[in-house]
Amino acid sequence: MRTSILNILSFLISFVILIWGALLVIGFTEYNLIPSNLEFLNLPSLAIVFGGICASVFISYPFRSVISAFRQSLLLFSHSNITEELLESDVQRVMDWQKMIKQDKIRAVNDLSTQYADSFEGYLFSVLDTNYTVEDLRELGEINIEENYSRQMMVNQIISSMGKTSPVFGMLGTLFGLIVILSGFSEVESLLSGLGAALMTTLYGILIGNFVFTPMAKKMNNIASLKYFRERLILEGVILIEEQKTSLQIYDKLQAHMRRTKNQL
Repeated sequence: MRTSILNILSFLISFVILIWGALLVIGFTEYNLIPSNLEFLNLPSLAIVFGGICASVFISYPFRSVISAFRQSLLLFSHSNITEELLESDVQRVMDWQKMIKQDKIRAVNDLSTQYADSFEGYLFSVLDTNYTVEDLRELGEINIEENYSRQMMVNQIISSMGKTSPVFGMLGTLFGLIVILSGFSEVESLLSGLGAALMTTLYGILIGNFVFTPMAKKMNNIASLKYFRERLILEGVILIEEQKTSLQIYDKLQAHMRRTKNQL
């Protein structure tokens, strides 16, 4: 086990943001960063929620995975490009590869590995280019698929964790707001300030958790599953080509795989 300096620094920065938000709520310090017409953007509440979320995940997960999770969370309204039409075109590409390899295997494999460089297809053709057996091709392809899938699922797990902890830190801000209310109950201004912070922090925690991170985690799980299936489909097609199956056998086998996942698209 080794210590990550980036994780430590990120945690400390996040924790300082959380404490700063708590001090603002309690009234130990003040700020004047948001115009009066945007007072509904309660900066202390946002600092508590986001500071708490970041501090939590930087303790639990590697730095790069957390940064990747935040980047993917920005793509809330994006969708997977893996559609039924794309899978049908993948089947057709496999049929085209079979014709090319049947005519001149050495040249075709070399050209395809260059054409699809830095992609899963290119990796498979580079394996074929080194004269591995069909069993080796299947094993290496499956290892590559599982590794990519596991890496993506870790990122999805981080996003899901942020969705679950967001309401928790919203409640933490509520507690700070209650402290203000109870400590200055005789002062109307203190009462309203504490009540506002308590309600806003809870609101931000619920909204951020249930409208951003939790839906994003579900979406990314679905995208990862579709990518996993697509890569398995391509792997199966390349293996069938290497086994020298006929075009009809390859097409029927891949179509059988396609029918299993049409309900997910």
